[in-house]
Amino acid sequence: MEHIILDTAESGELKRFIPVSKQTIIMDLLNAPHWSEDERKLFDIFCAIFSALYHFKFHYHFETLKYCYMPFNPDADVILTQQHSDTKKQELHATFIQELENLLNNANYEKLTKTDVNSALEEESPYGVSVSVDLDDYADMILYYRGTATKVDYQRDWKWLFLKKKELKVPIYQRLLVLLRFKQEDERVKELLSKDEKLTEKKARKQVKNSRATLPASLTGDMIFLKLFKNIPRCDIEMLFPNQHVRLKLFDKIKLAVTGGGGTIGGIFITVTKVAAAANPFALIGAFVGLIGVIFRQIMSIFQHRTKYMMVLSQSLYFHNLDNNQGVISYLIDTAEEEECKEAILAYYFLATHKNYTQEALDKAIEKYVSDKYQVGIDFEVEDGLQKLHNEGLLTKHADGSLQVLKLQEACECLDKQWDEFFQPANEKNR
Repeated sequence: MEHIILDTAESGELKRFIPVSKQTIIMDLLNAPHWSEDERKLFDIFCAIFSALYHFKFHYHFETLKYCYMPFNPDADVILTQQHSDTKKQELHATFIQELENLLNNANYEKLTKTDVNSALEEESPYGVSVSVDLDDYADMILYYRGTATKVDYQRDWKWLFLKKKELKVPIYQRLLVLLRFKQEDERVKELLSKDEKLTEKKARKQVKNSRATLPASLTGDMIFLKLFKNIPRCDIEMLFPNQHVRLKLFDKIKLAVTGGGGTIGGIFITVTKVAAAANPFALIGAFVGLIGVIFRQIMSIFQHRTKYMMVLSQSLYFHNLDNNQGVISYLIDTAEEEECKEAILAYYFLATHKNYTQEALDKAIEKYVSDKYQVGIDFEVEDGLQKLHNEGLLTKHADGSLQVLKLQEACECLDKQWDEFFQPANEKNR
């Protein structure tokens, strides 16, 4: 059955990001009937130069993030000629986290607090996969999402003998970023020892190794893992953690106990009956071999059930994964650049084509335009849009609160001058 995604705007929740591409927005603005041919060309040039400027600026941020991430990138395939000291690594780590969170904010992502994560982990999954995660194993655990919705699915209901399907409404994160860094093994061992005085160092180390048994042997506490997913059910975010442990649900345990226990008891009863009636040793051996076979079959059924869960988990992640590690940074740079451009271009268009807007009036006008044009409700980031226009020297705010931007010809010349100055040496700029 095809899944249906319901836009959460229907329930009154507004999004910070604009779920329409920059190209679509620019094309629709260019097609407005009020433009003269010369004005349309100038606005097209304005959008092209503004987009180029912000592409260059975000490229600079990308290079900064890549440099800071290099010592922590688990996928690095280049030679590191410089060995950073612990102090330098701490500086790079702090800069990377700060720059990344700024980038996520520019891309209009929202942060999930630890309380939010714990609340999601406690939710019961309707899909039959139950997973436990030790969050204390992480030195860094950062989750951001963009966009929430409700996925409508259908499952056969056991109350109707699986003949009828019931509707499931599952809240999802449309985009979900996960940043994880494990604690060093020694650090984690000391932490466990401090919490339990009766625990020995040997047992604590064994406990840490067991909890990380499924992780690669090359894992170190320096590695920062970045993962980006789409359409992840809120109740299943534990699937995204690498130190997960699959557990059987109560219903499955009862089912296995009934089928497995019944089969084993039946096998023992048959074996005892055969042993009592057996007159030769070969029949006796055959009876015991049969009993061992019954027990083995019941044990294997439990492992098969667990394997089925792992397959569900693997398939889920395969079809929901968008990008990993440095690729996530590249994806976010592109997303943030697009969001920043859309906000600024919309703000400039309305101020250039309509007079005497205040900030509040501009905010409402753009939200109404997006709602009417694309049938989607947004919480437009009007302050961000105006700040970008101000930074580029395009905006003036008057004493009465009204806003004014440079005319198209002047705005294009202003942006063109800034573009030229980007590639001049510092001494040339200061002349």
